[in-house]
Amino acid sequence: MAARRGEAAVDHQLVQKRDCYRCPYSTRYRKIRSRKEHQVKFFTVAMCGFLSLTPSLSWSGTSTDETIVCPVGGEQFTVTGTLSCSTQGRTMSFRPLTSCDFVTRLPICPTNGLPVYQEFSDEQVSDLEVFLETPDFTQLKQLPPWQRAYGVAEHLGQSGTATAFGLLLSSMWYESEDFINNDDILGHFLAETDGELERASEPDKPFLEAIVGYVLMASDRVEEAEIRLNRASQAANAPDFLLQYISAIRACQPNMEIKGCRPHDRFDP
Repeated sequence: MAARRGEAAVDHQLVQKRDCYRCPYSTRYRKIRSRKEHQVKFFTVAMCGFLSLTPSLSWSGTSTDETIVCPVGGEQFTVTGTLSCSTQGRTMSFRPLTSCDFVTRLPICPTNGLPVYQEFSDEQVSDLEVFLETPDFTQLKQLPPWQRAYGVAEHLGQSGTATAFGLLLSSMWYESEDFINNDDILGHFLAETDGELERASEPDKPFLEAIVGYVLMASDRVEEAEIRLNRASQAANAPDFLLQYISAIRACQPNMEIKGCRPHDRFDP
C-alpha cells in the first residue's frame, strides 16, 4: 500500500548519497518517477539518508504543493515540497541551513495524528489501524511530532535502526528546547547513537560524536560531552571544519544559552 501519492509539478530526480554526516544538505523529501505516475515520498532516515539534489540551481528554493494520502483512513492533505535545494551552512546543533527550510519535513495526518515518516508496508498499516485507537497512541499524540514518530517507530519494532536514530536526530534539530530538557528522550537518543556509530563509516563517526557532544554540553552533562568531543577531535584526519565546530562547542560551555551557542544559532567557522 503506497503511503502517499500526488502529481509532481516537475519531472526531476534526487540522488541519494551515502556521505552521511559530512554531507552538506539534509532533508526528508524526494521525488521519483514510476512508469505510471510521479510519487512524492516524504521520509525520515538517519544521517546517511542525506540527499544530493541534481536539478538546475534555477529551481533552488522553489516550493510546490503536494498531496499526501494518510496510510490509515485514506485522508488526503497538502504539504509543502521543493523542486530543489541548496545548503547555506550549519547551526550549532549541526542542522543544515538550506534554501528550502520551508518544506514539510514530517507530514502529520490531520485527523488521526499519524506521523508519516516513511512508506509503511501493508503489514505495518494493518498494525497501525489498531494502534491508533489505543490509549498508548493517545498518549503519544501529546508529544512533539518527531518524538511522536519515534514512539510509533518503537511500536513497530524499529528501535535500534537507522530510521529510529534519524527520527531522534530530527527531534533534536527541530524540537531542540523540548529535546534537550527531556532526560528520557535524551537517553533514547544516546542509545540509538550507539547503534548508529556501529553503522557509520570511519570518516563519519567523529561528526556524529561531535553532534552528540554538543547535545550533552547543552544538557549540562559536561564530562560526558568532553569524552565525545575528545573522540571526535582525536580521529585520524579530522577535517578543519570539524575541529572548528568542536572548538566552538567548547567555547560555549560556560553559557550554552547565549547568542551563537543555542541550537538554532548559525555556526560560523
